Amino acid sequence: MMFFVYHLQTYSPKNRAWKKVIDYVEKYKYVLIKDELSLDALKHELCDVVNRINAEHPKTKRMQYTAGPVDSGRTIRIEAHVMSGGLPDTIFFIDICKVRSVYQFSEKVNMPEQKGGEG
Repeated sequence: MMFFVYHLQTYSPKNRAWKKVIDYVEKYKYVLIKDELSLDALKHELCDVVNRINAEHPKTKRMQYTAGPVDSGRTIRIEAHVMSGGLPDTIFFIDICKVRSVYQFSEKVNMPEQKGGEG
């Protein structure tokens, strides 16, 4: 099963750590993900990036990473946020959907079939 990043939302960075994360995730806008293994790898990669940037900036509030299904499992959301005053302050979120089908144009499908012997 294939997946597609159909929505990537980022918010104004409040510090350099947020800016690094936002700059990194923006490369995934409108990306096709070939299979579930690749989707899992993407989730782990983004988690590692958030954790690495947290380690590089120990004086800033710790960014938290989450990934999971929304909308009855039809959409997968990956996000990072910082807890501020008891409420999450979102850094980014990525919505990923399952690809239902692929359309491909083919002239052969649109051509009338020729029967043997006709020229």
